Amino acid sequence: MPVVSPARSLVLGAMAAAFAAATPANAIIGGQAVPPGDALARSSVLIVTGDANGCTGTLIGRRTVLTAAHCVAGARLAVVAFIRQGRIVALTPVVAAAGHPGVNAQGGRTAPIDVAVLTMRDLPPAGFGPAPIGTRDPAPGSRVTIAGFGRQQLDNMRSAGELRRVVLPVLQRSPSGYTALGDLQRLSRGFGPSACQGDSGGPAMAGGSVVGVVSLVSGPPETRGCGSLTVAMPVVGIAGWIRGAMANGEAVAPPNPVVATLPPPRAPERQGLPPWARLDRGGN
Repeated sequence: MPVVSPARSLVLGAMAAAFAAATPANAIIGGQAVPPGDALARSSVLIVTGDANGCTGTLIGRRTVLTAAHCVAGARLAVVAFIRQGRIVALTPVVAAAGHPGVNAQGGRTAPIDVAVLTMRDLPPAGFGPAPIGTRDPAPGSRVTIAGFGRQQLDNMRSAGELRRVVLPVLQRSPSGYTALGDLQRLSRGFGPSACQGDSGGPAMAGGSVVGVVSLVSGPPETRGCGSLTVAMPVVGIAGWIRGAMANGEAVAPPNPVVATLPPPRAPERQGLPPWARLDRGGN
């Protein structure tokens, strides 16, 4: 998950004190494990591209995943992993990926929209299913739930792989469309609940629907941004583009898909799994 750079930073003047007070943190602050059978557990998946952290995604169709565009940009191979109770139970390759082209901004520039729609070759295994896209953006001051498979401890890559969630207040939305999430009271004391490495692409949920995609964390470089602000890309306003990308992906995907399974140890889908990844049978 990228840390916000000056070129992509938000106008967060009201939160300057939170940054100034930030101190190094070696773990995500706050959050709880998502129990099996929960709606988030049924719709959340891991995106594998060879990155050591991986990314998180959300099932939004019978074989469609919503994630952050930066998670798959430039990737030669992307695989969706289905995780149950901390273990990978099925894998399927991505056969089509569409990143949002961005929107027109001032000065003839294009403002990036960090959202991608992925089409899987296979269908989700039993127990997994899609979450709906929301119809209304959450207002400042309301709360959303973010979730991801990212690290619980910044210095321990093997602490990733368990789906966790945390509820965060909506702080403000920048002119470019990004939404800042965070607990200002806790941030003013130096740390707060947030996303971390590996949570990119995960859902921001309100009322049981996906209203955003986790895009960035913004905080001190020594913590790689974790424990500070979480930045999400709203998706309600681009729901039409998402539906079009879903249809285009299905049109080019193989017909008559089967249910995803765990392929043999030397199968291409199992190459490049993060070092923390655990499988129900066999080895990495």
